[in-house]
Amino acid sequence: MDKIPASDFPISLQLDLATGLFETGPAKIERRLSVMAPLFYDQEAVAEIAKQEDRLIYDMFHYYFDTSLSDMSTAVSRIQAGKIGDEYFMTKGHFHALNNQPEIYFCLRGEGYLLLETREGEFRAERWTPGTVTHIPAQWAHRVVNTGEDTLFYISAFHKSAGHEYELIEQRGFSQVVIERDGRPVFIPNPRRPE
Repeated sequence: MDKIPASDFPISLQLDLATGLFETGPAKIERRLSVMAPLFYDQEAVAEIAKQEDRLIYDMFHYYFDTSLSDMSTAVSRIQAGKIGDEYFMTKGHFHALNNQPEIYFCLRGEGYLLLETREGEFRAERWTPGTVTHIPAQWAHRVVNTGEDTLFYISAFHKSAGHEYELIEQRGFSQVVIERDGRPVFIPNPRRPE
């Protein structure tokens, strides 16, 4: 009988549900205003805030389960509460580089929306509260928007080999943006999007 490689044994992680942090130290990525600036439609508000500070918009903690037969991954993303102008803080948003790769998101804390859009322009917005689980089919771009007053965090499960494709979202954004009007979130057509 062949010996099982160490990488192929089961692994458990402990997630602190109050903070959204794993007890072990997975890879951390921060997205600050200096990186996210082009994605917000109100560039005057971006410039004004950028003069004062390079605000943290969100951070992510990835953990890769590389084995001899698979490459499953998990990540926790934490989006801060806040707005740039009247547009709520959000993740960068991406397609998968491999167009046959889905993903699963599980909202742990906070409230907001998961925005989804195909390359052809089909748009959906899923309302998120703690406990919402969303399957993101292959070929749908995805972005999370925090519309609450507290940090929103969620866990994702995906294949590492799926990759991230950011270029189209960086160029045109999603067809709808989520802004605050009279104390509540509303959707408007993206002013950055070419007609």
